[in-house]
Amino acid sequence: MLEKRNKIMVMTNRILTIIASLMLIASVPCTAKGSDSSAETSTQDSIIVSGRFWNIAERMPRTATIIECDPSDKSVREICELDSNDSFCHKIPLSYPHTFTVNYNRRNFINAFAAPGDSIYMDIDASTSPLSVSFSGDHAEINQQYNSAFHYLSSLINAVHLPANTVAFEEYMHVFKEYVRQGRDSIDIYARKHNLSDEVISMLYADNIYAIANSALGYRGRDIEEKRAFFLDSIFDIFNDENTKIMIFPYHLTAIMNHFPDIRDNAPIGTVRDIMYACDEDVPVPDRSVFFNKKYYDRLYGHDHHVNDISIDGIKHGGIIVYADGEIKELIDENPVKWLINEYKGHPIYLDISATWCGACRAGLKGSESLREHFKDSNIRFAVIWLNSSKDNWIKLVPTISNTIHIFIDIDDVEMTDQILGHLNVQGYPTHIMIDKNGNMTKDGVPRYLSPELPDFLNLYQ
Repeated sequence: MLEKRNKIMVMTNRILTIIASLMLIASVPCTAKGSDSSAETSTQDSIIVSGRFWNIAERMPRTATIIECDPSDKSVREICELDSNDSFCHKIPLSYPHTFTVNYNRRNFINAFAAPGDSIYMDIDASTSPLSVSFSGDHAEINQQYNSAFHYLSSLINAVHLPANTVAFEEYMHVFKEYVRQGRDSIDIYARKHNLSDEVISMLYADNIYAIANSALGYRGRDIEEKRAFFLDSIFDIFNDENTKIMIFPYHLTAIMNHFPDIRDNAPIGTVRDIMYACDEDVPVPDRSVFFNKKYYDRLYGHDHHVNDISIDGIKHGGIIVYADGEIKELIDENPVKWLINEYKGHPIYLDISATWCGACRAGLKGSESLREHFKDSNIRFAVIWLNSSKDNWIKLVPTISNTIHIFIDIDDVEMTDQILGHLNVQGYPTHIMIDKNGNMTKDGVPRYLSPELPDFLNLYQ
């Protein structure tokens, strides 16, 4: 009898929590959905994400991170402090329909789909990994299916081992497409077993292709034409606006814009071309008329949208590992950014925030070896803070990246990681920050690795 009463009380509490959260959502200012759904007239440019965590054990984090997963520097990584009921509710920008993530306690990611104007609610069991989640609000059924299926797909992607980046295009694509085929077959089996909707299956097909492509962003082939042939292969179907529904697709567009910005000239008007503009940091501010989604244009280029201030005072002290000049040393009780500034006092520092699993991060660092060699004897220092990364993978990777100071933050130090992401306003990997010789920091207008503007930018700081 007591057990039954407890179950009823738990269920009642959960219902009351959902009601309270829905009331909180209603209290957050949000423009109502318009009757005209066109990109020109839509008044929506944001979503409400809310939820509650259950079974948070002692010493488990009381923060979660909502990651918008947009390629522009106006993207948002919202650090959410849980309230006394272990709940959160935040309004974040979302300019076009696509998936986003909620991160909790290191590697636990919730993956959900939303469209501008949506409200998404999550009921999350913190004691499970992957996190057990019940969705309500908009797209609840799609998100319930998609989140579980995405975790299944991730296990398949982790088993992919592509050839070297210099392998001939035909050989490389043969292996690449075979992995895509295997992934698609596995998705079909999973979809039949779990009765997935056609929309979720379509998104998983795209995830399968572009998750594998994320591991191939450094592909060079034997010459520039083979490189171009890879990124524009028909398997990617890059002008298909349906691809924009998945958060990993813009990584591929970013790689294209890094190397072949002329591709945008042939892109049809639509969300893909809008994202191409957002990916290309070197393009002059375009005319508003070229954008399909005028709200997205206003967000990217409007003067009322600014990059959030960054600071380091709120980053906790803790243990860090440093690799520099071929040596590894472990430091205790350090704020990693303050340590970097103090250790290289008087030197301008080009700081990269990266993760070992990020294909764009690895490609940028590998492709800029000659730039760092050029500035080797200058006053400039190059540094990388590695977050959310495997220590074993980090130890293997960093010796291959020369003329760089590497700082590793243990993946178990969730609090320091969240604080670095929040206080440095890191919306995605890689993020680049310039620190002048006096320790002043800025993200605004800092060119990325591989940008043709970076050498001249760095020369200004010497």
